[in-house]
Amino acid sequence: MIKELLLFIFTFVLVYLFYFVFVLSRKNVFEKVPESKNMLYLKYKYGVKFNKKNTRQIANKVYLANAFILSVTVTVVSMFKSLILGLLAGIVPLIVLILVLYRLIGTYYAKKQGGK
Repeated sequence: MIKELLLFIFTFVLVYLFYFVFVLSRKNVFEKVPESKNMLYLKYKYGVKFNKKNTRQIANKVYLANAFILSVTVTVVSMFKSLILGLLAGIVPLIVLILVLYRLIGTYYAKKQGGK
């Protein structure tokens, strides 16, 4: 149990730091964030609008969600001795978490902006 918790925390921090260093803190890369697939999904599915003020805030929440999703998936996969069974078991939380967390983020910002 402790091993899985440490793996989860390590993966979460590593993935979020990667996003922070290579996307959020680099201006030339950050300017392309509203055109990324996950942001376009929020835009078209939930009507989230991006401007200079809220793009960093939305991107930060999306990247925190992505780090959480990847960490949970890696932790679930690591619990199985067989790689095939681990990958099959990891698909379920991956898909469910993507759908749930992106819906939460999308509906939150859509309501906040007076959209859908």
